[in-house]
Amino acid sequence: MQAHREGVARIITRLALIVGLAVAISLPLIYALTAFSDASEGLAFKAKIKASAFTSLIASNPDEWFFAENRMQGLISREPVALDDEQIRIFDAQGLLVLQSGEYPKSPVLSRSYPLYDSARVAGRLEVSSSLRSLVYKTLIAALLGIFFGGIVFGITRVLPLRALRRVTDALFEEKERAETTLHAISDAVITTDARGRIQYLNPTAELLLGTSLPFVHDQALSSIIHFVDGTSKEPLEDSLQRALRERREMTCKGNSELCRREGENIAVEERSAPIFDQRGEIVGGVMVLHDVRVSREYIQRRSWEATHDLLTGLVNRREFENRVQLALSDAQNLGAYHVVCYMDLDRFKVINDSCGHAAGDELLIQLARLLQARIRDSDTLARLGGDEFGILIKDCDAERGQVIAAEIMAAVNDFHFARESRFFTVGISVGLTLITPEHISVAEIVSEADCACYWSKERGLNRVCTYHASDMALAARRSETGWIARINAAFEEDRFVLYHQPYRILNSANGHGHHLEVLIRMVGERGEIIAPGHFLPAAERYNLMLKIDRWVIHEVFSRYHALLAEHDNVPVTCAINLSGASINTEGFIDYIREQAQRYEIGPGSICFELTETIAINNLPAAAEFITACKAIGFSFALDDFGTGTSSFGYLKKLPVDFLKIDGSFVKDIETDHIDQAMTESINHIGHLMGMQTIAEYAENEAIIDKLKIMGVDFAQGYGVSLPKPLFGQAVESGNLFDETESTA
Repeated sequence: MQAHREGVARIITRLALIVGLAVAISLPLIYALTAFSDASEGLAFKAKIKASAFTSLIASNPDEWFFAENRMQGLISREPVALDDEQIRIFDAQGLLVLQSGEYPKSPVLSRSYPLYDSARVAGRLEVSSSLRSLVYKTLIAALLGIFFGGIVFGITRVLPLRALRRVTDALFEEKERAETTLHAISDAVITTDARGRIQYLNPTAELLLGTSLPFVHDQALSSIIHFVDGTSKEPLEDSLQRALRERREMTCKGNSELCRREGENIAVEERSAPIFDQRGEIVGGVMVLHDVRVSREYIQRRSWEATHDLLTGLVNRREFENRVQLALSDAQNLGAYHVVCYMDLDRFKVINDSCGHAAGDELLIQLARLLQARIRDSDTLARLGGDEFGILIKDCDAERGQVIAAEIMAAVNDFHFARESRFFTVGISVGLTLITPEHISVAEIVSEADCACYWSKERGLNRVCTYHASDMALAARRSETGWIARINAAFEEDRFVLYHQPYRILNSANGHGHHLEVLIRMVGERGEIIAPGHFLPAAERYNLMLKIDRWVIHEVFSRYHALLAEHDNVPVTCAINLSGASINTEGFIDYIREQAQRYEIGPGSICFELTETIAINNLPAAAEFITACKAIGFSFALDDFGTGTSSFGYLKKLPVDFLKIDGSFVKDIETDHIDQAMTESINHIGHLMGMQTIAEYAENEAIIDKLKIMGVDFAQGYGVSLPKPLFGQAVESGNLFDETESTA
């Protein structure tokens, strides 16, 4: 850019010099020529006038006129033309000087003559001469002025264009620098070519990507430097710039192309090319931009792989397994082919996980995945479906052959020994098998059948292969249980859970005047019927949905507690809420309770949580810690179904509960059974000794309630007190199901 600007400046200077010189020369030259012409014409005119005056003299005395000197002097000095400093000389016909008037002018001299006639004969001539020295002086002055004005013109014609040139070139230079800086800074490779596809420019990224520099490839054909192949087939591809120049339009290639480098390495790239046009619409070059997409393409491929595979074992995951089962089902429905699905659950895996840690459990799963993969064909699919659960899709296989393969897999797992810390462990595997037939309608149905068969295999004794048969009632019941999962999830999505409650009756006036009630959950069926918890809670417990249910109940009760309080005329209400073992063992659950209590301003004594005796015994330290945390918030605790477990009184003193709920199996027959009556009295007595209030379940009639009052039990709960009824508003109409005892949720 600088060299180009200097070249243009030199041209402008030369042109300005020529113009200045032309002005400097032309001004005195024009003046001199004009003045000389005027002087010459003036002298010629004077000579003609004076010659005319001599004509009469010559006519009157043609032979002796040249002797009449006085008359000639008079004619010379007489008007009509006055003489200044001119000299007049008169010559005869032979050219001899006849008369001279005036001093000879100083050189340089300008002379003009005119003939003297005698009739038609030339009798002599008259010559007028004048000095040109004044003209020379004035011409010199004009030359000085010409030089002055020429200098001015030179300066103007040089400085103004140069300033304009400098502004334009500076702007172009800045634009060029900005463009080059931008091209240097961007992370994409930029290549420009001329109209024939010869390389003119590479930015640093392009040089790095191509493994070369501009001086080595300048003016070389782009096609001889850059080569593209398809990333999958490795077939050669035409670069997008050639197509852009040929088709005169922008081209973009975001497919699977790869750039072949000279070192033999292929780089995944995206191409964008466009022709460059001049003002006339003619192609003067082209530009190609290459974006290195190695990282993003690898990321996409990795994410795509992770979406369909288990990260630990590298096997396909449940989603991909179900997709392949769907293809197998379509194959069975369209072609009548048969395929087998195996659902496998490891036995004794928890022993290794607990004794050696999760790292050992992960290593065991990796080794078992390799073992199982080696026992199936490449056309079959092995998947990890869950923690220690695997699935196999065996293509083009009947049930009998599937049983043989499952037995071989089970035997291989039985023979496998896992070494860890100088110890050896063995595991087993329970296998459930189902045959994919054209009669199946969904993948969920197929997987559910295999899962049911696997569960039945464990129920009948570990390390077995069980095949699903529709006629097997036990498997059918298990399958029915798994069907509740979809219904529970649908109920959550469609907000089809409702809360009921069953109030307590205060039997001891010392317990105050407030209301005590137990919150019960119900599901509203697809047809609007009320479904009791005994139908869906077992499935929710098995498939880890109890935490979701417990959180829903807590949120509903806490968020609407003040409305409930208003319905009871602001008389204190204590709501008893049942909790599952899964919830109290879940990290963060107590934080959720605390957050909900603060959010809805639930005061102390408003909530009483209930745990069954069995849950408390199974995890006594966790239960005690959870109860203590809840009591710190201001909530009380009740131990439900007390008396059904073993060593009930032994652990009771380790749990800081406030209420003891006597199991209904001891209460319902106290009218006629003396042993049940004694058990109820004992539990009530021990509870009072430990500072707890007692609640008797299954108080079915007034006679039982009277006996409980005599025993000193604090509260009664059951149908004899009240049937369950909606906690908020009206019940959903149609088909209330109270086919089970309502003393628990």
